[in-house]
Amino acid sequence: MKIDQLRAFCAVAQTGSVSGAARVLNRVPSGVTVRIQQLEQDLGCELFLRDRQGMSLSPAGRQLLDHARRILDLTESTRSLMKDEDVGGRLTLGALDVVLVDYMPALIGRFRSRYRGVDLDIRHQASEDLVQNVGEGALDLALTDGPVRSNALESRLAFIDEMLLVTEQAHPPVGGPAELECGELYGFRHDCSFRFRMDRWLTEGKATDLPVVEIESYHTMLACVTAGMGAAWMLRSVLETLPGHQQVRVHSLGEAGRTEIHFLWRSGHLTRNAERLMSVAQELGEVRRAQGWSRLG
Repeated sequence: MKIDQLRAFCAVAQTGSVSGAARVLNRVPSGVTVRIQQLEQDLGCELFLRDRQGMSLSPAGRQLLDHARRILDLTESTRSLMKDEDVGGRLTLGALDVVLVDYMPALIGRFRSRYRGVDLDIRHQASEDLVQNVGEGALDLALTDGPVRSNALESRLAFIDEMLLVTEQAHPPVGGPAELECGELYGFRHDCSFRFRMDRWLTEGKATDLPVVEIESYHTMLACVTAGMGAAWMLRSVLETLPGHQQVRVHSLGEAGRTEIHFLWRSGHLTRNAERLMSVAQELGEVRRAQGWSRLG
């Protein structure tokens, strides 16, 4: 007997049908049916009387209902107890390096001033590693390029930024990759979602013959661009922090450049400290919007 089977049983008892229970539980009807059948097999009795009008509780089902509800209530109260720990404990947070440059310092400073008892572990990882480590439970929370579509993960928009094409100042306007007049393009590793997007931009613009050089330092990227050696993709928030950013030309990538940074966590495993951090992030967003910071979602 499992919790999800009892939850399906109570939902059918409440709605009078499998389809109604599926809507309440946000599941497919076949999944609800399987759980009811498994529960009946496990208990060795029929829990519902089935007819054309729907499903009604059998005598055994009526006997089980109150007990099942108490079990579910106890389960939820236990989960709440584990989430409502005193301010303290640990928060393991992963983030893209671009998030660490501009957004994270203000967020962490505000969070630590309020929750000094929380032990923070902040890790810099590529987007592919962030998604994997959140799914495996190695990270409580991550900030990564999104949205991430997975039944095992949940996400919430943190802020919106813009990916830009950066060239030397004398470069003509660029509307697509075919109009680039340079020998190479600077990007990230293949395990980074920004690199996936850049490769797609090149493919759609039929410019797959343009060499892409992987550089892990934004300062080095900008130095190469300033010297007229090539072009680069950079987030606006990162570019504006780099010395010499006024010495290059910036080109909009349009919709291809829109960048959403999302909080990401494992479904059903949002810790209290992760909730606190996101709450502080929301407050920070409101402050920055009031100050005219336009890149927040």
